[in-house]
Amino acid sequence: MRNIPDVTAEWPFAGRAAEFRRVLGLLDGRDAPGAVIAGSAGVGKSRLATEVAGTVRAKGDTVVHAIASFATRSIPFGAFAHLLPSTAPPANPLRWVAQTLVGSAAHPLVLVDDAHLLDPGCAAVLHHLVQSATAGVLVTMRSGEPVPDTVTALWKDLHLPRVELDPLTAEDTGRILASALGGPVEAATARRLHRLSEGNALFLRELVLGALESGSLAPVHRLWRLDGSPPVAPRLRELVEARIGRLEPAEEEALELVAFGEPIGFQPLLGLVSGDVLESLEAKRLIRLLEDGLRTLVRLAHPLYGEAIRARCPRLRARRRYRQLAQAVEATGARRRDDTLRLGVWRLESGTAGDPRPLLAACRVAWAAHDAPLAARLGWAALDAGGGIPAAIALSDVLDFSERFEEAESALLAVWDHPCAPEQRAELAMRRAWNLNFGLQRPREAERVLDEAEAELSESAPLSGNPELSGNPGLSGNPGLSGTSLRHDIQCMRLHLLALRGEVAASVRTAETLLAEPELRPGSTALALVIKIFGLPYLGRHRAAVTAYRHARSIEARWRDAAPAELPKMICGLFLAHVFSGALDLADEALDEGDAILGDDSGLRLFRRAFLTWRAEVLRLRGRVADAVRVCRDAAVLGSPGPLGALTHAELALSAALAGDLETARAGLAQAERHASPVVRVYQYTLGPAATWVAAAGGEVSRAIELASARAAEARDLGLPSLEMVALHDLVRLGVPERAAARLGEIARSADGELARVCAAQAAAAGAGDGPGLEAAGAAFAGLGLTLYAAEAYAQAAEAHQASDGPGPAATRTATGAAAGAARRASVRAAELAARCQGARTPALLGLTAPALTPREREIARLAATGMSSRQIAASLTVSVRTVDNHLQSVYGKLGISDRGQLAGVLG
Repeated sequence: MRNIPDVTAEWPFAGRAAEFRRVLGLLDGRDAPGAVIAGSAGVGKSRLATEVAGTVRAKGDTVVHAIASFATRSIPFGAFAHLLPSTAPPANPLRWVAQTLVGSAAHPLVLVDDAHLLDPGCAAVLHHLVQSATAGVLVTMRSGEPVPDTVTALWKDLHLPRVELDPLTAEDTGRILASALGGPVEAATARRLHRLSEGNALFLRELVLGALESGSLAPVHRLWRLDGSPPVAPRLRELVEARIGRLEPAEEEALELVAFGEPIGFQPLLGLVSGDVLESLEAKRLIRLLEDGLRTLVRLAHPLYGEAIRARCPRLRARRRYRQLAQAVEATGARRRDDTLRLGVWRLESGTAGDPRPLLAACRVAWAAHDAPLAARLGWAALDAGGGIPAAIALSDVLDFSERFEEAESALLAVWDHPCAPEQRAELAMRRAWNLNFGLQRPREAERVLDEAEAELSESAPLSGNPELSGNPGLSGNPGLSGTSLRHDIQCMRLHLLALRGEVAASVRTAETLLAEPELRPGSTALALVIKIFGLPYLGRHRAAVTAYRHARSIEARWRDAAPAELPKMICGLFLAHVFSGALDLADEALDEGDAILGDDSGLRLFRRAFLTWRAEVLRLRGRVADAVRVCRDAAVLGSPGPLGALTHAELALSAALAGDLETARAGLAQAERHASPVVRVYQYTLGPAATWVAAAGGEVSRAIELASARAAEARDLGLPSLEMVALHDLVRLGVPERAAARLGEIARSADGELARVCAAQAAAAGAGDGPGLEAAGAAFAGLGLTLYAAEAYAQAAEAHQASDGPGPAATRTATGAAAGAARRASVRAAELAARCQGARTPALLGLTAPALTPREREIARLAATGMSSRQIAASLTVSVRTVDNHLQSVYGKLGISDRGQLAGVLG
């Protein structure tokens, strides 16, 4: 088991590199060197100053360190008392103190922490030191605090530079956490800790310490992950309470109400506390007011204030606060959507939630925001309070996408035999069929449930039209409902299941027909749109998929409440549209959009794991195979494998195989095959490529070729040209383009996007031994960011150039003249690209032989390729112009070119 790091030791210094360099540079100045470091409490001012002072001390200079405090503020020269002799000071104490501090040191530095607490005498000493240039002065001070005029004069009158220290950025927080914990940290965990600490280094350290002690922050395999909310440990609580300070009883009550209700509307809050109290809290910087349209909201000044206040509040008083908040908001009308959610939560927390309707309404709002943990809690409460079928339907949806499949089935079965209206029967059947198929992997039962529900429905079936009886307001509650609408619902779910199993083309065609139906309800509209957006990329219709996604988002208000989980599925389709067309930057943007939709606390690890796996896929396609392996390992530890487990393990196997890590690749492939399921066939599209490239990595190239051929045939039978394109392109990469060229040409003529066209061009050129054509394909791949594909195409181009210049077996041919020069250029370009691929090994690259440029030759060649003259290069590298020219001549000879104008094309 991994040892828990000792974060009670010195916290890593990170995230302040720019500020560190700036302050150190200011101390090296000639005129009154020094600086004032200002910032809020806990932001890291003292740590930055200490690190700077340590560097100064390491150079052999003297550093004098003093710390001001409330205790020394009333004592003349109190902050320097520990540095002064016990003898009585002379008549001119200021000069005496200054001389005593610096002594005879040549380049002394006086460092003072918390200079805003200095007594007037110490402040005057600093003023004297700067004015006389006797010593460097470095002080830290808290922004917003009263400061002695003499200290203020340091930057106002004496122009000592003032460096404002901002809170740590999210990236800085991530780096600090990784350094402190000694290993990589889950991105969502880093973001959550950053959000809680708001970039305050002191709070961050205490949060981590408390989370480690409680076990909520722990390594899962190699990745540090925070499970649940970090506890407010005693030391952190003391720090926060010290920051809050002493409060009057009325202020304490107001602060508790804000802590339990934030963000709370200003007007409802005024119904509970006086305006004078709120004004006092704002003056003390304990609350802040935010404008939200026409409404003013009140929040605590820091997230940890709320954590500490809620943790110390007795349970019965907390219940009373929640009850007060609920009554105050209800008194103002509770007209906003977020009021519905908060009222449900407050009633639940106050123990006054006897009516299931507000709980169910709150559950739906939380689920629409993809807050699965909160939605599940509210859903269970609604079910326990007698919410019946509507509560079971809403809850099962949340549980299903939280990968709590058995619980979802249990909730549905609890109401399965209850009498209900036809629309509820249809909805129950849809929810249960999805869970049985996707979650519990029981497709036959899922089909039977849909068949039975469909048989019960008829055109003349009386429908309730009562929204209180509906499980989902987007699927029911329409007085004009017909049996046709309900059968459309069942049909959409059936199509969804069929599409996931591989019957994509037929499902997409039917979904497009259904979307034209006027009676299609919001939830089924979302399902049909998902089928279309997710299915079209497999059919090579990438532009249509993107258009459908944009349309779905434009009408999102119609269907989101009815089907919140369909939005992340749409992101999946958008990603596939971009990745299958070769638009990697757009694919990354789609995943960014998906992460933003989920948020850090959604609990939907199924989608988060899928998105992280697809991050790895993009990295692999960019040639960053080692990074792809790392990200896959991170994805693999996000909870149980679940229905999409094969997706992550297959990508791990594929990336590891290309990286030459055969052991990891084989283990990943075994796991992928173990978790593979026919019910989510299309989600497992990397399983076949993984098997292909694991075989190739193990030296079984003939087997890899046969596997790729079989994949291509299967994809063609299923009518999935995008998957067929990937399989055929693997054949080209494995050295048998003749098996793929004709069919790739057909796909390129019908499919959208640049990728199919370039793959077809590479296949045609490779089959014809066309070196220039392969170079053009390599350049096109490089332009798309597909670095590994580009390297392989250039390597094939080099081989084609060599083969074009001499008869006889390929192993004995010798290339001369123009072909030899072209071969050398292509080899160098291939080697340059392969060098960016983190050690990737494929058959095309294994035989690559490129002219060896020395490091200096490569450096000079790259500078020359940018257009720099020999004189400019010589000045930049501090060498002679003759040395530059001699190196360039050597480069030209090795690369088979005649001048620097050709360097850019060869080196890329």
